[in-house]
Amino acid sequence: MKLNEVKDALQTPEQDEFEKSKKLDTRRPRLTLEHLGKLRKMREIRKLEIKDREEIYKKIYQRPPAM
Repeated sequence: MKLNEVKDALQTPEQDEFEKSKKLDTRRPRLTLEHLGKLRKMREIRKLEIKDREEIYKKIYQRPPAM
């Protein structure tokens, strides 16, 4: 194979119809380690927020002290 044949075989992403996503395309983007790390952090923050809310609700709705 000659060098100019190799250059012709390589395509740029703009020219490649297979890689382009279309309006009706249902493919999902790939999850990277960065995405997974962000999701884990969000889940941990959400757990902390729920725990804090539960503590606040317990204080708000606790029975009044007996007199």
